Amino acid sequence: MKNRSIPFKLTFWFSVILTVVLGFAFLAMRFSSGMVLQSTIRNYLISTVEENTDKIRYVDDREDTDANIYIPYEDGFLEIDLDFMEVIQDVHTALYTEDGRMLYGENPLSRQMPDVRFEGTYLWNTKYDNVQYDIYDRCLAIDLPDGRALWIRGIVPESRELLQLKDITRLLLIILPFLALLSILSGSVMIAKLLSPLQRIENAAEKISAGEDLSKRIDHGPNNDEIGRLARAFNMMLNRLEHSFETERQFTSDVSHELRTPATVILTQSEYILEKERGIREYTEAFQTVQKQAERMSALIEDMLSYTRIDQRPELYPFEALSLSQIVKEVIGQPVSEENKGITVSAELTEDIKISGNPELVRRLIQNLLSNAYRYGRENGHIWITLHSDNGKAVLTVKDDGIGIEEASKERIFDRFYRGDASRTVQGTGLGLSIVKRISEIHKAEILVESELNIGSTFRILWDKV
Repeated sequence: MKNRSIPFKLTFWFSVILTVVLGFAFLAMRFSSGMVLQSTIRNYLISTVEENTDKIRYVDDREDTDANIYIPYEDGFLEIDLDFMEVIQDVHTALYTEDGRMLYGENPLSRQMPDVRFEGTYLWNTKYDNVQYDIYDRCLAIDLPDGRALWIRGIVPESRELLQLKDITRLLLIILPFLALLSILSGSVMIAKLLSPLQRIENAAEKISAGEDLSKRIDHGPNNDEIGRLARAFNMMLNRLEHSFETERQFTSDVSHELRTPATVILTQSEYILEKERGIREYTEAFQTVQKQAERMSALIEDMLSYTRIDQRPELYPFEALSLSQIVKEVIGQPVSEENKGITVSAELTEDIKISGNPELVRRLIQNLLSNAYRYGRENGHIWITLHSDNGKAVLTVKDDGIGIEEASKERIFDRFYRGDASRTVQGTGLGLSIVKRISEIHKAEILVESELNIGSTFRILWDKV
């Protein structure tokens, strides 16, 4: 069963449940039919006896007619209508005296129950020769000369009920299996039709897996049911996987490219030093070049590790209530760049602005924005930092009058290792703004960029205040 297909499992369990339900339905219908038939027969017995009570009278003289039956009784006659129903549909009726002597009619149990006397008008039953009989005794309201009473006794065997019940059972045993088979066949067809999109999803997934082509997608059509939503979820997952693989491929390519240049310079300088004896000045210049490239590699590796840790393990950075105003002041008071370039920093900060975040990440974000402004700022330029509240948001702005960003590069400046043409000559790892973007996403903060080439850039971060 474990290796069976989903349509088979659904059809199997549907068949089992349907069989059980129909079995209970059969038993319930048979039981209820028996109860209804028994009640119907007894009601018919009572109605037959009650109808016959109006067909018996006591008269002093008999009429000269063949329309009725006359039975001598005391000094007169018992006049009985000709349509007195002795036997109809297995219901036997007979007229008795109160001492049990039958005057007229039929009783199939007259020999088996001679001592059964009349005690009142009621319905009762007895059993003879494994046959159950329903009996109804009815006292007649007739004034007789001797003051005694007459009785009508109706008798019907329940064998008639059993025959009808057998007919019903036979009919149910024919109809119910046919209905079960029809339901199972139609259910299996419906299940196969409903699950056919799953088969398409499976086939598409196998083709994607076998071909290792993540650009393929599952055709889910216009359906908006659970299967359609599942197909769309698979497509979204494939989009993310494709994006992740492309990002990782690009990341590997970018890292290799970024490390190749300093590694090449270090190897070249090492070969140059080892070619022959050099003077002190040449050794110093060569080692300074090697040191500078090693520092560049170290900074790149550090930024890569930081980005990977922030991107893949954000749970390592728990949130707390922070004073954003205080963190900005601390970052501004620390040296950001070894080359000051004569840049002036101006700050206008609103006091006691609080947000929810991780202090290490928030500090890193501000440092990266400030370093970016220094790196791409002009000699003797200016950097403006402002912090204020606006509609429940904490708004941090870092503005510079540096080289600016080309219009075509604005959408890609947060990509890892991306550099526009205007920034090719500036040293950096190319990960600073990528880290800023990821930290903003972790804090659900919005980041806005405004820039004009050769005019400057403005980065604005919007946090929810607490």
